[in-house]
Amino acid sequence: MIRHLLAVSTAAALLAAAACSKPAAAPAAPVHPNLSGTWLRPLRDTGVGGLPEVKDLPLTPWAAAKFKAERPAAGENQDFPNTTDPSLKYADPNGYPRISLHPMRFKLIQTDDYVYQLWEYNQNWRQIALNVPQDPDPALTWYGNAIGTWEGDTLVVDSIGYKDSTWLDARGLPHTQDLHLVERIHRVGENLAFDITFEDPGAFTKPWTAHLIFRPSPDGSMTENIYTISDELRFRERFLNQKVNIPIRR
Repeated sequence: MIRHLLAVSTAAALLAAAACSKPAAAPAAPVHPNLSGTWLRPLRDTGVGGLPEVKDLPLTPWAAAKFKAERPAAGENQDFPNTTDPSLKYADPNGYPRISLHPMRFKLIQTDDYVYQLWEYNQNWRQIALNVPQDPDPALTWYGNAIGTWEGDTLVVDSIGYKDSTWLDARGLPHTQDLHLVERIHRVGENLAFDITFEDPGAFTKPWTAHLIFRPSPDGSMTENIYTISDELRFRERFLNQKVNIPIRR
């Protein structure tokens, strides 16, 4: 009997010790909000297209002179027939964030490793790689090299590597190849907010910010909308009576 009690007691002690020695359960991975969906510009914007008035921006002398020399298709300095807008003259991609200021829709697709932003206008897209280091010297592209990290409920996107031939908006706001954007993307009720900090020592004397709000599209679908140089030349031939010196595809 004594041996039996000792055996039971020893077994209980061993079980208790084994239970205490089990590794603690790994903490649950954080659950991030889902930013996926199709988004539209709100009905009312602050500033011009969501960006501040030019008079309120800290432009360097170079940027101020370049802005003054540009001829957008609309607005205060507009000269549509002789516009210098690269997206109209050459059908270049709009670049970023100009394309998101367009009234057409965009879609976000969120995965564990990437967030993809797909724009209806001109079928453009960018990918935001999650939780990887930023390349200190990326190739220059139309939409930059975007890296995202989560800070609580906010997706923080750091991007560099922008071609300097694009405008930041349709007014002709310039930038250099040193443009650095930090976006804080988060939900505000049913809407989506982009708080963007612009830093570019060649174009701005200090960083500045813009606050953009997008509302969900009632219809999540998007349509094909592609603008080409042929479309631009055909428009100029028909409505501006301009003779074009290169063939136009019909």
